Amino acid sequence: PGLNGRLDQLTGLVDDMAAQAEGVSDTGLDLAVLPEAAVNAGLEGDAASVAFPLDGPVRARMADVARRHHCYIVLPMFLAEEDDGGYSNACVLLNRDGEPAGTYRKVFPVAARGQDLLEGGVTPGAEFPVFDCDFGRLGIQICFDGCFAEGWAALGAAGAELVVWPTMSPQTVRPALYAYQHGYHVISSTWRNNA
Repeated sequence: PGLNGRLDQLTGLVDDMAAQAEGVSDTGLDLAVLPEAAVNAGLEGDAASVAFPLDGPVRARMADVARRHHCYIVLPMFLAEEDDGGYSNACVLLNRDGEPAGTYRKVFPVAARGQDLLEGGVTPGAEFPVFDCDFGRLGIQICFDGCFAEGWAALGAAGAELVVWPTMSPQTVRPALYAYQHGYHVISSTWRNNA
């Protein structure tokens, strides 16, 4: 629907989550986790043609909804890196004030069959950071990262209490195994009707 239309959809999803949380939580929504590449989903082309920088409309709109609902947001997107001109499949964690609390860059991007570029030209990340939130320690994995034990183990060793997994995959067995092995909880977020 274009960037503004997509941001309307995403802020609407967070609004819906907050409304649902009011009925079951005394504190409201603490964390909204959007699906993989939520900002860019549906766009076609290489990473250079579908990626957006965080600063600008993406940050302004999503920071506003984070502040409005006083919640953290995991914002998955193909990110145009402002410091080196590269591109990442990333999740930006916005805090309750709408400020970036950290960024995870997918360590294991995949090449589509018959293509040499990883996810249209993204640069793989190199770290598995854990972010301190006021509700606990949060780690992030993205889609195909789920196939590699290394990241899940690193997050456990770093003290993650919750791992969010924005993905295009509806699988649950492997992340449940990692949650059991490493003593944390896993939240997955995927697009509806993708199985």
